Amino acid sequence: MQKKISYRKDIDGLRALAVLGVIFYHSEILIDKIFIFSGGFLGVDIFFVISGYLITSIILKENKIKNFSFINFYIRRIRRLLPVLLIVLLASLIFSYFLLLPFEFKSYLDSIISSIFFYSNFYFHFSGQAYGQAILTTKPLLHTWSLAIEEQFYLLYPIFLILSIYLFKKKLQFLFIFIIFFSISFASYISDNHSSFNFYMLVTRSWELMCGALLALNHQEKKNKKNNNTLSFIGFFLIIFSFLYFNDPNQHPSYFTLIPVIGCCLVISNRDINSPINKLLSHRIFVNIGLISYSLYLWHHPILSFGKISGVTDNSLFFKILLIILSFFLSFVTYFMIEKKLRNKNFISFKKLSIILISTILFLIFLTFYLPINQKLRYPKILADIKNQTWFTTRQFIKPCFQRKYIFCSFGRNEKEETVFLVGDSIMASMQDELKHNLENRNKNFIIMTNAGCDFLMLNQKFKQNQFCNLKIQKQREIKIKKYKNSTIVIHLNYKNLGKNNAKLNSFINNINKYLELNYKIVLIYPIPQFSSNVSDSLSELYNRDRVKFFDNILKKENYVNVNYEKFMDDVKTIHNSFDKIVHKNLYRVFPQPIFCNNLIKDKCLGNSSEDIYFIDKSHLSRKGSNMINASLIKVIDQIYSKN
Repeated sequence: MQKKISYRKDIDGLRALAVLGVIFYHSEILIDKIFIFSGGFLGVDIFFVISGYLITSIILKENKIKNFSFINFYIRRIRRLLPVLLIVLLASLIFSYFLLLPFEFKSYLDSIISSIFFYSNFYFHFSGQAYGQAILTTKPLLHTWSLAIEEQFYLLYPIFLILSIYLFKKKLQFLFIFIIFFSISFASYISDNHSSFNFYMLVTRSWELMCGALLALNHQEKKNKKNNNTLSFIGFFLIIFSFLYFNDPNQHPSYFTLIPVIGCCLVISNRDINSPINKLLSHRIFVNIGLISYSLYLWHHPILSFGKISGVTDNSLFFKILLIILSFFLSFVTYFMIEKKLRNKNFISFKKLSIILISTILFLIFLTFYLPINQKLRYPKILADIKNQTWFTTRQFIKPCFQRKYIFCSFGRNEKEETVFLVGDSIMASMQDELKHNLENRNKNFIIMTNAGCDFLMLNQKFKQNQFCNLKIQKQREIKIKKYKNSTIVIHLNYKNLGKNNAKLNSFINNINKYLELNYKIVLIYPIPQFSSNVSDSLSELYNRDRVKFFDNILKKENYVNVNYEKFMDDVKTIHNSFDKIVHKNLYRVFPQPIFCNNLIKDKCLGNSSEDIYFIDKSHLSRKGSNMINASLIKVIDQIYSKN
């Protein structure tokens, strides 16, 4: 007969603390404009420690009495996790169909598949979605990244632990310590330059799970160890301190994350039911929230996300509280009606449950193919490509070509063929997908070097550095370019980032001259218009304000997002004058202002027309805008190689 581990109310209380931290973080609750739960995202790290502790405790205890079964272990995980997840996915699908724009909806459907098969941490990492970049984005299922990590842990860890027990025996503790040390060191090492990978991946999160596992191992070996109430109190304080103090998810996991993790371990390590912290966490309010914490974690994010997308919760604490209450209500319903009942094998056999689950999964997969076309027909053509961040579209080996630091995307098989480099920031990245297709059709090699805020080879320490644009990255660009002699380099300078920085402008021009002297061909794209308002947001607001009259409103030219032509030319006057002074036979120029300015409206540069969106935000090109500027760019490239 299976022997269960002793139930601890305080651990359910700890779960409650973790999920409340996450909910308050996603709610963006402000007091006097201060984000009071700015570190609430660390509640997930507490969940990881608890999972490591409980799963290890279960396996060790069952293995000790020779009763551990891999099949039974995985069946229990499926009963516990999958049914509620599928219900949340189905419910949120309905709201997504009506609230999300076509591109957002297609992305949402992709995230459904990644959630079902527990690889959503990979999906969000490789799609370029940084957690915390914008809380409650148009990704209602972004929170499932942590569920994916836990499932990957559940899949691999039992096999690892059973093998380790037999291979290492008494040295198991040292193995756990080694994994913890390696994982946290690796996470801290890559946290600055690979923050997305660091945040989303099991290898950098495993130390948190293993801290819980180490604690479980120690508890099994030292059952009568004396408890320390002072350390338990310190642990509780460290958790609350972390929720209030930290504010940047991109800094975690790292050595900083030791604070909440150690805090959690100190609380769990105290098994004295009469300790003050244990009594607090064992209060029935905390215990009940802890019991529904899985359902609550699943429900709260899409509910709050849809509230933000629809505008219901904009500057409204009242509606945020209402949605949180709704999350609690649905969580209680799914816990008692679904989660609790389906764990009981006497209520439903696993065979019958499997049929229901597989049928539901197949139905969801069918919907991901059928619904996008149908949903897209509900929207005007101009909204079809809205918010489509095309700079993440171009990929090689799964990963987007944007934000590559050292291993750049390289397309084209013949190294002897002419090579075109695209070098610059995210504005340049927004035109890279169309350029790639054009160059492939012409049998040209294409190498992409686009990073956020990173212009052409600014090899100067005094210029502002960031994780995507520093001297090491710029040096790697230079090394790569110099391997391809006589190639073509397509570049552009973001005038909004330049300001009155003449030193940066001079450095940019000096680099152009340096490569011209080395016989490289330079295609210099003059400044591209930028806008004071987000084009996608402006159009979606116009649509949401009056959907019935949107067709009429979008035909009115006063509703086009625009910037005054004279103002734009005045902003870029210094750059234009400096570019015009460069004279060399290998220098070619592309002028965006005739493409976007003085066409449909005199003296205006436009972000959209009545049929097409040219820019998806204030500065980045849409697919249509990219096609427009690529038409001029590819003519210049054809001109270059027609001379050879």
